[in-house]
Amino acid sequence: MKKMLKNQKGFSLVELLIVIAIMGVLAAVAFSMFAGVLSNSKRRADERTADQIAKALTAYMVDSGDSELKAFSSKDSKIIITELQKEIKYTPTGSTTEKSYGPYLTPKEGSDASYDNFAPQYDKHKGYSITYYPRLLKADVEAVEDTPTVASGESSGESSGE
Repeated sequence: MKKMLKNQKGFSLVELLIVIAIMGVLAAVAFSMFAGVLSNSKRRADERTADQIAKALTAYMVDSGDSELKAFSSKDSKIIITELQKEIKYTPTGSTTEKSYGPYLTPKEGSDASYDNFAPQYDKHKGYSITYYPRLLKADVEAVEDTPTVASGESSGESSGE
């Protein structure tokens, strides 16, 4: 009996194959979990960026009184996001003097104002849809999987509910 134990100095091939198979299964499970975590973090980053854009646009609307976003050169969400990174010139209603507002968003360090500074990171998001509420001086922004839009959340016949 002592001779048999003394001559066995390693693992058998079957034991090694079992250990390798178990490690392979664990690696596959860990990799699939990591891939899900990465895509969720990108999706959440887009949601936080959308909130940041909404706060910046709301701050601009409150500061300037420009509830219809007339100071922006277009109602395209990419242009609005780019222009929020610059100084915005606007003549408030009832005034004859043009005033400067902003910038309300800060571009990445060392870069110029660009939509790319705030572009969605999640593969399925195509851009941001902006809905603004003139009577409330408020804006909502959300990352979308289809065509980005800019729309007023209030129509002329809509009641305010206040």
